[in-house]
Amino acid sequence: MPDRIEREIEEILAKLDEEPPKGSERKPISIIAHKDKRRAPGLPKRAPGPPLSQRITPTTLLFAGAATVIGGLVLSNFWSPLIWASFAGVVLFLGAFVWSFTRTSRPGGGAAAPRGHYWRDRYIEYEPSGPSTWDRLRRRFRRR
Repeated sequence: MPDRIEREIEEILAKLDEEPPKGSERKPISIIAHKDKRRAPGLPKRAPGPPLSQRITPTTLLFAGAATVIGGLVLSNFWSPLIWASFAGVVLFLGAFVWSFTRTSRPGGGAAAPRGHYWRDRYIEYEPSGPSTWDRLRRRFRRR
C-alpha cells in the first residue's frame, strides 16, 4: 500500500512539473474562498452532521438540566406552576449524571472505548497501557 501511495505522489509531482500545452488557457485555481455565497459546480455539498442520537451526550443533558432548573426557578416568580419545570430539570440533570457513569463508549475516548486516532486517513490503534487501577485492586482483593 505505501508503494501505491508513493507512486501516486510521484505522478502528481510529475504532472505539476510539466508545462501546459500552449493552446490551452486554464485559469489557476484559487484556494481563497470567494466572497459571494455561490457554490462552484464541481464542489461536493456539505456532509450532514451526525444523527440526533449521537449528538445527545450526557454533557448536553447536564447543561440542559441546569438551564431548566435555573429557568424554572426564575420563571416560577411570575407563574408559580413553573416550579415543576425546575423539578424536571433536576431529574434531567441527575439522569444525565448517572448516564455519564454508565456509558460504555465515549466519543472522546475513554476507558471503555478503544484508543486510537486517524493519521493520514488510517486508523491507528494504540496498544493497551496495562491493567487499569480498578483491575489491579480487584486482582489484589480477589479470593484465592
